[in-house]
This record gives sequence, structure tokens and C-alpha cells, in this order.
Amino acid sequence: MEYEVACRRLCDDIAQLLLDGPKKPTLQTTYAAANATIDLAAAFHHAAGQSGDQRWSDAIESLDHFLDLCDDPRARSSSAMHELRRFVDENADLLSYGVMKAAS
Repeated sequence: MEYEVACRRLCDDIAQLLLDGPKKPTLQTTYAAANATIDLAAAFHHAAGQSGDQRWSDAIESLDHFLDLCDDPRARSSSAMHELRRFVDENADLLSYGVMKAAS
């Protein structure tokens, strides 16, 4: 249940960033938001407690890409952006793990 709540909160933050901006989101940003949401859900639902699972590094990478596309000043200062960036930063080791695993 704890993982479900965390997943839902992150996905809500993604939706908030996508929909609360001052301008209409681009197709690329919308696509990145969808990928991040799908990848996070897969990681939380299928790899919870398994930090070495590739789904975690995929989810962090997708979320990081989405956040890079949210370049509006209002979005960058929003609480949703701060929470999602914090999540990416806390789990950055999973990104390096995925890169190292892919290279081997």
C-alpha cells in the first residue's frame, strides 16, 4: 500500500506539472509525461523492493527527461517540480546502475 501511495503522488505531480503550466504542453512534453508515468507505475508495481531491477533506472531516466522538458519558469519553481526533482536526485544511483548494467 505504501508503494501505491508513493506512485500515485509522483504521478499526480507529473500531471500537475503538465497541466498547470501557463502554456499548452507540447506533444513531446506530453509524450514524456506519459512515459514517465508508465515507467514509474511499472517500477512501483513490478519491482518494488528490488533496486537492481532495470524498471527503476528506466523510470528515473524517463522522469528526469520529462523534468528537463518542463522549462517554464513557473513550472521550475512549483512544488511538484521540487518533489519530482528530489525523487530523481535521491534515486540517481539507479541511473548509474542502469548505465553500468547496460554497458556490461
